[in-house]
Amino acid sequence: MAVLEKKPVQVYLGSRHQNILDTLVKKLNVSKAEALRRGLESLAREVVPVEEDPAWQLIGLAGGDADTPTDWSVNHDRYLVEECQNE
Repeated sequence: MAVLEKKPVQVYLGSRHQNILDTLVKKLNVSKAEALRRGLESLAREVVPVEEDPAWQLIGLAGGDADTPTDWSVNHDRYLVEECQNE
């Protein structure tokens, strides 16, 4: 299992943002760090176009011709690995 590397970051929040963070922590039942991470992920999705997401490159890998396997839903991991190795 991969070890996630986390680095400390110091952030200064005014009372308004501290109240927002406290409210989110209570509603989501998560730590302040987790609430901030989720907020960053959400903001990143707004700022970075979906087309730049590496998963976007998976679309169309299955082909669609007569040679395309019909069991993609079952063996998709195997086919994706094979396709990536062929590139």
